[in-house]
Amino acid sequence: MVDRRATAVGLTSGRRGPGGWALATYHACDLVCWIATLNLLWIGFTLLGGGLLGAAPATVAAHTLARRRIRGEAVPAVREFWRVWRAEFVRANVLLLPPGVVGGLLWLNWLRFGASADAAGAAVAGVVLLAAAITAAWYAVLVPLYVHYDLPLRAYAVTASRFVLANPGPAALLLVVAVGIAAVTAAVPGLLPFLSVGVWVHLDTALCLSFFHRNDELVTDERRGSR
Repeated sequence: MVDRRATAVGLTSGRRGPGGWALATYHACDLVCWIATLNLLWIGFTLLGGGLLGAAPATVAAHTLARRRIRGEAVPAVREFWRVWRAEFVRANVLLLPPGVVGGLLWLNWLRFGASADAAGAAVAGVVLLAAAITAAWYAVLVPLYVHYDLPLRAYAVTASRFVLANPGPAALLLVVAVGIAAVTAAVPGLLPFLSVGVWVHLDTALCLSFFHRNDELVTDERRGSR
């Protein structure tokens, strides 16, 4: 796979004095503001695309900006979000709209069968919930994979599936993060317009970049060992 990444930015560690804590606080506040901006941009451009059709390119744009931020690049948020959203509108919908619809249908069916009092309904609800969890974990890998690697469009779904099957631990962690954010949002609905989506995008991107980097290292080591 061809990596779309920019040059990595080196980080140096140092002791934390009063100035260090002030700098850390500044960076924390800056990150919260960035996540809130990402969240509002995602909502705004989703609505701009009519809701369903706007969500997929908005998700790709948000992950693209998050990836660039994590890589240490300066990101002009609004202008770059608009550029990516417009450029990826068709491809993002082709790639992400079908699994998004499937995930939504699975969720609705789980709500329906989960309310059933009989054993058969409970069993169906369990199967549907498992399918929804696998779909969510796969989706959480698919979007960062799309913004991180340059592959034929038809190859992303298969590659994401292979990654999830070969790395159940990381996939489970991505699912736990998504479920945790959803649970907190359900308890505090006021977070949704300001932070929830942005937090998920940022954490999903950061974790997947780490997983992909480790996977690339393993593949490189295997190729060297086979020579």
